[in-house]
Amino acid sequence: MKPILNIALLAHVDAGKTSLTEQLLFHTGVLKSVGQVDKGTSVSDFLNVEKERGISVMASHMSLEYKKHQINIIDTPGHADFISEVEKSLLAVDMVVLVISAYEGVQAQTRIIWKLLKKLGLPVFFVVNKMDKEDFYHEDLLKEIQEELSSSAVAVQKVEAKDDIIVLKNSSNEDLIEIIAENNDAILELFVSGENIDEGLLQKAYFEQIEKALIFPVLFASAKVGLGIKLLLEHLVEFNKSRNNKSSEELEAIIFKISQDSQLGTLAHVRLFSGKMAKKQLVYNQRLAEEQKVNQLKSVFSQKLKDIEEARAGDIIAIAGFSNVQIGDVLGKNKSTRSLGFNTVPILRTQVKAIEKQDYFNLSEALTQLNLEDPLLDFQWFREEEEFHLKINGAIQIEILEQLMQDRFQLNVEFDTPSVIYKETIASEAYGYDAYTMPKPCWAVVKFQLVPGELGSGVQYKSIVGVNDVLLKYQKEVERTITRSLEQGMKGWEVTDLKITLEEGAHHNIHSKAGDFVIVTPMAIMDGLKNAGSVLLEPMMKFSIEAPEESLGGITSDIMLMRGSFEQPRIENNQMKLEGIFPAATSMDYPIKLAAKTGGRGSLSMVFDHYEKVEDDLGVIREFKGINPLDRSKYILKARKAIQ
Repeated sequence: MKPILNIALLAHVDAGKTSLTEQLLFHTGVLKSVGQVDKGTSVSDFLNVEKERGISVMASHMSLEYKKHQINIIDTPGHADFISEVEKSLLAVDMVVLVISAYEGVQAQTRIIWKLLKKLGLPVFFVVNKMDKEDFYHEDLLKEIQEELSSSAVAVQKVEAKDDIIVLKNSSNEDLIEIIAENNDAILELFVSGENIDEGLLQKAYFEQIEKALIFPVLFASAKVGLGIKLLLEHLVEFNKSRNNKSSEELEAIIFKISQDSQLGTLAHVRLFSGKMAKKQLVYNQRLAEEQKVNQLKSVFSQKLKDIEEARAGDIIAIAGFSNVQIGDVLGKNKSTRSLGFNTVPILRTQVKAIEKQDYFNLSEALTQLNLEDPLLDFQWFREEEEFHLKINGAIQIEILEQLMQDRFQLNVEFDTPSVIYKETIASEAYGYDAYTMPKPCWAVVKFQLVPGELGSGVQYKSIVGVNDVLLKYQKEVERTITRSLEQGMKGWEVTDLKITLEEGAHHNIHSKAGDFVIVTPMAIMDGLKNAGSVLLEPMMKFSIEAPEESLGGITSDIMLMRGSFEQPRIENNQMKLEGIFPAATSMDYPIKLAAKTGGRGSLSMVFDHYEKVEDDLGVIREFKGINPLDRSKYILKARKAIQ
């Protein structure tokens, strides 16, 4: 059986990632010719919207074979608006190829991706693309990668000319030996004493440290002319040879993507980490705590599906037949090595409306489906107000969603202007209590302690109630309901950064049902939020501005007016670079203002950094959507479906 390596190709938009995918497939004989992104002929961009716009919107996976190794590639979108596609894809891969444009260098999305990869600890190859550019100096770019991303990034190739790449032997690469020695005592001793170090020993330590994310090799390529592609393939294969590909016989797999097929319906895209899977097999889903039948197994190449009888450890496949599944579901009874936990935070919210009123319910079904495929959309349907709300990352995402609605669901929709998503936290420690004992049959009593947490700490929950007071199955319902209970607080926003403890509670042996605790929890939590008082939180953006030196005074004045702060500017060759923090709410239109102020010579990149406390009059307070649990009688009637 061929050894399998699963890789994700990541990059800032326009770094040439999809073109690199095309070259890898072409050089291994999978494609007869190289497609072009700007002409809509690349194999990994298969949606109409991708072909028309020349950008990747959804991750796509393909396979190639090189020197008897199977390499599965997931090509991900490079635009910041589609970062959730990147996060989902990382559930499935063994390593990452991070593509950096030789011309643009380390860009905003590169930094976001790197922050994510550091947290996950995945092995990474840097590939510097577009090295055919005339003004490319690889020494400068290598220094930039080391300073802005990792000091453990080291070139393992040397660029002699624009059409010539030389592979460096480990034993002749002093920079590489030095980094390897830092993490290997035996090699460090030989290095310090000036003794010769065996090439085999270096090679083994080199790949081991790549696997542990201690070293990040830098390779060079030009996807435009096909330069450096074979060398990249060689390095991938050598890395895969060094890995421990042994796995247990027990099934362990994870669903990293969900898509729809016109004939097969819902497809669960799955990575197998161990064991095997066959058609008609019953597979245990840990979240659902039930077995589901595999109706069909499919290999996937871009949008093309092919029947297969069996999948093995390392394979990426699509399964037809599963129901009620979600991204992040673990299959098999083994404890998973991966889990879904989105690290990116959408900071914008928009309302979407059907242009034709008769499409109202069709739109709800379409949005429910899109939310299943991209949980970061966080679709909310406020039935009383007949409003559909989505979380988004930017304006491009709205344009894509609008076009997808037409192409896929034949729905004409319109989106409101996006607004900033605020959050809230509690001002002081407090208690929340409720006893839901009427009208019978019902019985659920809970008392929570709410304590402020550190900013950015999220929600921490625990119970100190014994199972004699509240049965364990009821306590699980309480815990499951906490997140929903915090969706809207006293100022109308999601509540975060607090510690919640279930301190007291009671059930009734005859009258209690699990649903009673689902009803009582939001009422008690809201009582606690009212008693604690609320503090508004606003999203803050980390920015980097490059502009002519003479515009520095005007730009710094703008930042201060936006309630921002900045570090000491760096000035070189009559250009200044300014970095700092400002609120999302005051800076959304600043790219346009900056372009006007600098005559188009200024550039701005900004990414979400953190949430920070803000005075109410500088933020936005919303009305509670739906029925507030503090309106106790009406809330109970609604929960019991006594009113619509």
